[in-house]
Amino acid sequence: MQSSSNFRLIVRRGPQPNQIYDLNKGIITLGRDITNDIVINDPEVSRHHCRLTQGGGGFTIEDLGSTNGTFLNGQRLTGARPLSHGDMLGLGETVTLAYESASAADAIGAAAAATMPGGPVPSAPAQPSPYQQPGGYAQQTAAPDQYGMQGQQPYGGPQQPLAYDYEYDDEPYEGGGASRWVILGCGCFLVLCIVTSVIGGIIVDAKCWWDDIPVLDLNVKEDATCR
Repeated sequence: MQSSSNFRLIVRRGPQPNQIYDLNKGIITLGRDITNDIVINDPEVSRHHCRLTQGGGGFTIEDLGSTNGTFLNGQRLTGARPLSHGDMLGLGETVTLAYESASAADAIGAAAAATMPGGPVPSAPAQPSPYQQPGGYAQQTAAPDQYGMQGQQPYGGPQQPLAYDYEYDDEPYEGGGASRWVILGCGCFLVLCIVTSVIGGIIVDAKCWWDDIPVLDLNVKEDATCR
């Protein structure tokens, strides 16, 4: 059986945050009155609030008829309940105590330290010596130079072709677009229309055909002669 000194209460919320109470007695009472083993001076805590009793594997807790109640992990107690490492005890609504087992806390801390970054890193498997590689003596392979050429290959082994890292501009040649021909055709058509209109006007004026055009009403006199 574990001794009572292996258990403790830590104030998570209340008058004295982070205060630690070692549970070093078989029966421990909590309350606002100074006659209790653990005195918590808070208006939500009754004079004799709850009691801890040591059992085979730890402590059990029971409420002593407090006004605001005793809570275990958010549930109000109605009788004696055994405690486990990490349980949260609530005295009313303003005081919260954490129940911890020292041995369990040390084990968790050791496990967390083992998984922290910076711990021992497993060594990488040893690489075979270049003198022991199949194919004979191997020189050190250099990194690719600025022309993309690979380093030398081992003597006696299969030779690898040199790699060249040329870049070609494979973009297709872009000639004149279709829009250029459309604009050129429209310009030619406009010039043709202007030239045709000028020539037509000259011919109509030379033939005196102005009165024969039904759209135009020029009221030309009968005895008027064309130029």
